[in-house]
Amino acid sequence: MTADPWQLLPDLSQEDFAALKADIAAHGVRVPVVVDAGSGAVVDGHHRIRAVEELRHEGVKVDYPRQAVAFRDDDERVGFVIGANLFRRHLTRAQRAEVVGRLREQGWSLRRIGEAVGADVATVHRDLGIVASATIPERVERKGGGTYPARRPVAAPSVFVRSARDEARAREALGTLGEDAPERVLDLRDVERRARKAGYERLRAQTAPLDQAEGRAWELRCGDFAEVLCDIPAGSVDLVFCDPPYVVEFGDRWADLSEVAARILAPGAAAVFYTGHHNMPEVIEQLGAHLTWLWHVAIVQSGHESRMNAPQIHNGHRDLLVFTNGRYRPRRWMRDTVTSAAADKALHPWQQAADPARYLIDVLCRPGGLVVDPCCGAGTFGVAAVSAGRRFVGADIDPVTIGIAARRIEGAEAEGNGAAS
Repeated sequence: MTADPWQLLPDLSQEDFAALKADIAAHGVRVPVVVDAGSGAVVDGHHRIRAVEELRHEGVKVDYPRQAVAFRDDDERVGFVIGANLFRRHLTRAQRAEVVGRLREQGWSLRRIGEAVGADVATVHRDLGIVASATIPERVERKGGGTYPARRPVAAPSVFVRSARDEARAREALGTLGEDAPERVLDLRDVERRARKAGYERLRAQTAPLDQAEGRAWELRCGDFAEVLCDIPAGSVDLVFCDPPYVVEFGDRWADLSEVAARILAPGAAAVFYTGHHNMPEVIEQLGAHLTWLWHVAIVQSGHESRMNAPQIHNGHRDLLVFTNGRYRPRRWMRDTVTSAAADKALHPWQQAADPARYLIDVLCRPGGLVVDPCCGAGTFGVAAVSAGRRFVGADIDPVTIGIAARRIEGAEAEGNGAAS
């Protein structure tokens, strides 16, 4: 069926394939198809794929789950294929125990043996009691010469998914992690979170720190917002749009944000602040020291939900607090519920989705107006402002983050100029 070097087992007989196809038609594919995370090649599951394709041709709606595995070499692929097929053969306990004993003598861990023969660690322990005492050698002979420690962990990182789309996500995340991927089965959300963190750390290592940066319609300043924004003329800003840190250490800086915003905002202009759920009453009180409360906006993130363990609440939205500098002067109607995909956080751990920012900037700030973000992070709100034809000034205490933001906003400005021409 395939010329892949790790496919050592014969094809199923016509009778066995017909039985497999009938079972899939009745119950679906119950064992995931295994693909190599690097190349996308099918390592195990050719017969299941063939059965699914034939059933689809016959009008049966069926798909198959996937498991993307980051194999290190062909030896691991061969071991996986043999182990997986041994599991699907109906071995007697004595036959399985014989396999377990041989694998144990070759230095396999109990966990790896269990994965190969389809048994838990406790069952592997019991099987070892049936055969003659199996001991682990100090070192195992390597194919092609040389040896390695017998107790070396050899499980490959893998991710179970249920669609081709999620398979692509898993492969991309495992590729980003490379050798840093944990050698175990991972949840898709977990492996993507690890990949984002690894990608962000690499991005920081590749980005030169900047004390300041500017373009035709934007400027970034590194330092405490209360200091680096002090030269912005009073009443000159059309919108303050900010996602401050939610950490306890930020403390009474919310009141400082309120004071800075009240000084630089034009009369009747708005200030929008992301905030966490737990300390919202204190945040509202501090922001109200110099600003006037207007409204609350909820960003509903489709397909994304977090758990608030203490109150036992499943949370599916982000909170934005809207204040104004005195009596509000609306430009147009504003929706207080915005639907958005979750931010990927590839450029900053606190990165927010761009779409809600684009919408609110368009509603609350006049064309050509000035948007200020006192805690700009990786510059998402700067990208949204410049893309919408607004001017932007951002501040952040991290010079590397300023460098990341500058690169993004430069790209948004260049793209906008290209579209205009």
